[in-house]
Amino acid sequence: MELTKRFLFRGNASALSGLFYRPDTVIVDMPGASSLGVSGGRSQAQIPGRAFGDVIRFGSAMTFAEGLYNDEKQAKAVSDHKGLPEELNSTTNVAAEIRELAVGQKPLFRAKRIRGALVSKSPRGSGEPSIAPAKGSVIQGVDIGGFALDVTLNMSLFQKYDTRSKVAAAADDPKVMDKFGQHFLPTATIAGQTRRSGLVVRNGIIYTTIVEKMAWTGKPYPGAKIDGHLVMVPDFGQIFFGELLVGSSERRLTMVRFDMGSPIGGWADGGGVDTNGSAYP
Repeated sequence: MELTKRFLFRGNASALSGLFYRPDTVIVDMPGASSLGVSGGRSQAQIPGRAFGDVIRFGSAMTFAEGLYNDEKQAKAVSDHKGLPEELNSTTNVAAEIRELAVGQKPLFRAKRIRGALVSKSPRGSGEPSIAPAKGSVIQGVDIGGFALDVTLNMSLFQKYDTRSKVAAAADDPKVMDKFGQHFLPTATIAGQTRRSGLVVRNGIIYTTIVEKMAWTGKPYPGAKIDGHLVMVPDFGQIFFGELLVGSSERRLTMVRFDMGSPIGGWADGGGVDTNGSAYP
């Protein structure tokens, strides 16, 4: 048996997922999502709005995943054994959008539109793929218990640092950290652990955020606290925005994630996409 080195496509998009266990068990059972097989292609879904118990609902959602070779003529030649699969360059696009999202009860989290998107290009000389947040990633119309929250994103930073090596090098640059340090979370702590300042890394995956800043547009929600890309809300729990996990050949973007506290207990997230860019074997 002789194996042929080829590019393995991967692209996944989830508009909404979640599990709630208090006061009742509620499983977010979405009727659609998008995912690519290793050969590429296109996968898309349009999802009508629905509610899951009394804890989460949305108006509409969509997901999209597409992996194509950049040069159709060259791909046609390779398919006719006139070239090698590893010589083909590819691009993968993934996107997930959810509209009129509502989570919780009292207080109620609402967002008019949340969209996450990534674009991945197969590796060239460095061996690392370029993977970056794509145009159109947004968090709009966030309201918590009647108090509006503005979430400002900075996609261009991770479009510039589009490989893991570039992200690691940026974290070693004092000028970058002085201006954009909030995106790299150098002083973040990990529950139950002690650690020195610097990048948060686990199994080679770097934890970052595309959120530049957050602020209440009027009066703040009473007792709520903003800490970087996290807002902690009394009687609701924690809400994380714009989490970006960076690996050597993959990135995963979650536009909003809920870690619910009393009286509702559970977890949920929206606008989740991931992709990679690697050849095998």
